[in-house]
Amino acid sequence: MRVLFSSTFGSGHVFPMLALAHAFRAAGHDVLWATSADALGQVTATGLDAVPAGLTGAPRREGVGAVTAAARAVPPPERAAFVFPRMFAALLAPPMAADLLPLARDWRPDLLVHEHAELASPLVGALLGVPSVTHSFGGGIPPPILDAATQRLAPLWREYGLTVPAYAGCFAASYLDICPPSVQSVSLDHVPLVQALCPVSERTAPDGAPPVHPVDDDRPLVYVTLGTVQNHSPVLAPVVTALAGLDVRVLVTVGLDGDPATLGAQPSQVRVERWVDQAEVLRHCSVVVSHAGSGTFLGALAAGLPQLCLPHAADQFRNATGGVRAGAALVLGPPEVTGDAVAAAVTRLLGEDRFRTGAGAVAAEIAAMPSPDEVVGVLVGLAGAG
Repeated sequence: MRVLFSSTFGSGHVFPMLALAHAFRAAGHDVLWATSADALGQVTATGLDAVPAGLTGAPRREGVGAVTAAARAVPPPERAAFVFPRMFAALLAPPMAADLLPLARDWRPDLLVHEHAELASPLVGALLGVPSVTHSFGGGIPPPILDAATQRLAPLWREYGLTVPAYAGCFAASYLDICPPSVQSVSLDHVPLVQALCPVSERTAPDGAPPVHPVDDDRPLVYVTLGTVQNHSPVLAPVVTALAGLDVRVLVTVGLDGDPATLGAQPSQVRVERWVDQAEVLRHCSVVVSHAGSGTFLGALAAGLPQLCLPHAADQFRNATGGVRAGAALVLGPPEVTGDAVAAAVTRLLGEDRFRTGAGAVAAEIAAMPSPDEVVGVLVGLAGAG
């Protein structure tokens, strides 16, 4: 079988699908991935074949920059509803469709798998009569946000002689849900067919990655990251300063485009790196402090780790809500992030067993979700039925 994966450019949208793509290939199927040229390296570095499609370079940076700049005028909890239809539907979907359709016509896939923000694949599937599967990158996207995206996509679908279906054309064949129910903050009642899929991290560190932490003693290790989009947030410095005052070891990542020097000189128990092997780090740490981006959020839960969520935008507020409800997290919103508040929250997460118990319950839930190998079998059957 031929399976065509497609994604937008962001690491948080690419990484969640890698495990399934590798599972398809391991089962003997042909796999090809279409994404922005800016993200090709993230895919090909894992050994998968990938081709460029959609916006790239300066046009992408300028377009995305304009949307994110406009979003700064919107309160942080409302930014997801503002950004999603403007960026992923209006900006990115038309050029992606222009590249993805001829690619699919030439390569003739039996199945399309697109991450939830890559909104050209449903159109291509409808035009070619190929099943299109939607792969989540975290929790569910609220229907009103998808409704707004649907409106922005209507002109594109009309160009190809079609009417855009509800929910931006997503869920046409199936929805692969990597979010465990206990932290899911969006009802999926609107989705006809939901297939659970265990979130498996395929994030790796570059060659020569540093050790988990150069200081190896009995103090708990706290991992701090603001991901690949919020990594330049001004809250990072006071967070690190606050944690440096606790009796813990601290490992901080600032992203590949970040500079550890911006945080200044640090005591020996604080290590600042651009990038680490997150899966390896999570095996050694006691608490995670992050922006609650889905990759870090679900990775920490899969490892049974309590976390302090510092949401900024996107799905981070929804993730944080789910983490609190499951008893696995504490949350500090943007106005609440002070050194004292961070230190107090991390002290609670380290000292109160109930948070580790809550995170452990979610970890068990994740471990019981169907593996990528199992889901490949389901999707092969789905494509055959189609």
